[in-house]
Parts: sequence; C-alpha cells; structure tokens
Amino acid sequence: MKPHKIAVIPGDGIGVEVIAEGLKVLQAAGQKAGVSFDLEQFPWGAGYWLEHKVALPPDALDILGRFDAIYLGAVGLPDQVPESVGVGQVVLGIRSGFDQFANVRPVQPVGGCPWYLQHRKSEDIDFVVIREATEGFYCNIGGRYAPAAAEVADIIPMRPAFVRSKEIALQTGVFSEFGCRRVIRYAFELARRRDGRKRVTSTTKSNALTHAMGMWDQIFEQVAGEYPDCEHEWAHVDALAMRFITNPERFDVVVASNLFGDILTDLSAVLVGGLGFAPGGNLSETGPSMFEPPHGSAPDIAGKGIANPIAAILTAAFMLECLDELEAAGLIRRAVALVVEAGEVLTPDAGGTATTEQVGDAIATMLQQ
Repeated sequence: MKPHKIAVIPGDGIGVEVIAEGLKVLQAAGQKAGVSFDLEQFPWGAGYWLEHKVALPPDALDILGRFDAIYLGAVGLPDQVPESVGVGQVVLGIRSGFDQFANVRPVQPVGGCPWYLQHRKSEDIDFVVIREATEGFYCNIGGRYAPAAAEVADIIPMRPAFVRSKEIALQTGVFSEFGCRRVIRYAFELARRRDGRKRVTSTTKSNALTHAMGMWDQIFEQVAGEYPDCEHEWAHVDALAMRFITNPERFDVVVASNLFGDILTDLSAVLVGGLGFAPGGNLSETGPSMFEPPHGSAPDIAGKGIANPIAAILTAAFMLECLDELEAAGLIRRAVALVVEAGEVLTPDAGGTATTEQVGDAIATMLQQ
C-alpha cells in the first residue's frame, strides 16, 4: 500500500510542541496497524512572516495540493505579527484555496478529562458541530470609511450614531445558496453515518439577519426533506448556546454558519475538558483536507513544555479516520482514553504535572500494548 502523503505545518508557539507529539503517536499507530506515511514539514506561519514578510510562499497551494492531507499545529505570534497575517494568510488562505467548506469538531468527552457540568454526565455527551468554513463574514469584504465617502452615503442617515461618527466600518457577510446547501447536506449525511439519533440541529439568527439567515433556514428545510429518516430542528444561536450547557446530551449533529459555528465550537470545547482535548478538521471534496487542533499558538506558554498535546493527537486520529485508516484511528483514541482515565500522566491544564513530551510518550507506549 502506498504511504499517505502528509504535509506537516507545525506553525508557531505551542504548535511546534504538540505536533511533535502528534507525529510520534501517528507513527506509532501506523506501525501497529501497518500504515505508512510520507511526511514533509514546512516552516510556514507567523514566524516565517517575520523573516520573509509572507506567512505562506506564493507557490504554497501548489505544493500542498500534492498531498493527501495537511496537519497544522497553530499559527500566530500576536505580540509580533498582526493576527490577520497568521489566520488570514495561512488558515483562511488554505481553507479557501482548497475549498475546505466543512469545519468539523467532534464533541465526545474522554473519561477522566476535566468536567465542568455537575448536572450532566460526560458519558452522555456525543455530538458533532459542523461549521461552514468558507463563507459568511469571514470573506473579509468591506472597509473603513469617512462619513462623506460614497460607499456609506445611503447608510449614514439610518441611525443617529452614524451621523455623529467620524468613521464607519462595513463588514459584509456573503452566503451562497450552493455553500449553504452543501454544508447542510454534509450534516445530514454525517447524521446518517453516526450511531446516534440521526438528528440535525441548525442554528441561525434569522429574526435579526433576515436576508442571509432567512435563506439558510429555507435551504435547511429543503434539504431536511431529502432525508426523511433523519430528525431535524432549528434554534436561534443564542438559545442554542444556552442549550449546549443546560442539556448537551440532546444533540447529535449541529450545523452552523461560519461566525456562529466559530463561537459554538469553542463553547463546545468546554464539554470535552477544554481546548487541550478538542480535535478539529477542515474538510474538502476537491483537494486535501486540513486537520488542526483549535487551541491556537498560546505563545504565553510556548517553550515551557506544559502544552496539552491531546487535542493534536486526537486530531491526528481524526485525520486517519478521514483517510479511511479506521484501525489506526481507533488505536489512537483507545490509547488516549486509557492514559487520560488513568490520570497519572496529564499536563497542568488537566490537573497533572506531566510535560507535553511525557504525555505523548505515555500515549505512544499505551498504543503499543
């Protein structure tokens, strides 16, 4: 069998540290399951920008397009590089470049992880949040204008505060019928494949964002009609955020637009013990998908050896699953579960004293047993 070609971008801050442990466990799982990898690392990110004034070289997408998947650590050095550089050029650049339309965040707590909801049991929680990842307000369309600018001439009279302002900023969200339908349909297809209740929950704010969210709601009902074997429901995003905390066990698959999904996925990380336990991936139908733990570069703890690598390790398992290497993915998840449940080798964010490397070693060792 040909090896899977994986492009590795450790990135910045703790990204370098957690990806090293993710690769350690990935290769251990491959050896156990008979899966091989052709790994190539690239130094792109905010640190690369400091030297080259670009976070990605001009031919980056051409290079990455030759790989089966992309394994990204984290990008960003907020005290040194504008956040628009790391996120805009690397994360959003790759997502849009390969049309990675579905940001997928599994919400399945590992036994023994930090648990913050005393009124619910962690073993009852098992759902997935699907975030549309290429449209909405992240298209970066708009600008900042003086009140006399022609671009805001029709806007100024709308509110007294606009008239009194020295500057007006416009941030335009773009929602396409195809983009909405595609990600909603993916959510229903995923619900069919899961062992859960086959329920899809959509969230919008159509009482305030009438044009875009109204279209999303309409498309959701149309797509739901194509899946009579699946339940479907809808909630405003503010109400859904509350329900994530009050009764998260009711959910199976949740689908949301880019901005709302961004907020809800970080909220859902609370339900798996924090961002240090939360895997994620950006899926494409036409090019390589990119898999990244969503915790960010955390430069305040970079180099201290205390970053939790479990999110990066579970992200590697998710990548294997999407590459149809189900045995290897299962081996990683089992090893993570056993180490976390034992509670002896955990980083400080999970109540332990272990280092990043020690956690990776423990999981790799457990995987071989």
